Amino acid sequence: MTSQDPLVLVVSRLQGLALTVPLLRPHDALLPVEWAELDDQGRPKAKGERGLHLYLAQQAPNGYVQVYEPMAALTDRGVRDQHWVTVDAIAADRTVARALAQLVRRISGTPRTGGRVKLFTPAQVTSDRVSTRVTQQFQVHTTHAR
Repeated sequence: MTSQDPLVLVVSRLQGLALTVPLLRPHDALLPVEWAELDDQGRPKAKGERGLHLYLAQQAPNGYVQVYEPMAALTDRGVRDQHWVTVDAIAADRTVARALAQLVRRISGTPRTGGRVKLFTPAQVTSDRVSTRVTQQFQVHTTHAR
């Protein structure tokens, strides 16, 4: 990966926000749903529960941010590439998830301020009995490789 990698760009901006919650990269996407109940020594219990509800309770009580692999969009006039990067803010509580999503949104420029990362799809909220997920998609511009 180079500094022109859209995933590296988005992750570095998220890290710049000094998040106090876990920041999961694409290869960690299944970690929360596979999270196992831990014993007193911090090891997974042999016949313990598994799932997102445990991850949120044990590892991420204030929620977490999940970044997905960039999707190539197009090359603009042969000068720059555009990718779409999806970022989820997930928490057990709807208010916490929305607040976390507002923080994530700060990585984006605006039409007025410009920038290499722009919000492309406004926040989409989905909830179930365990969690609330706020999904945002960002358009990331990088210099076209020659």
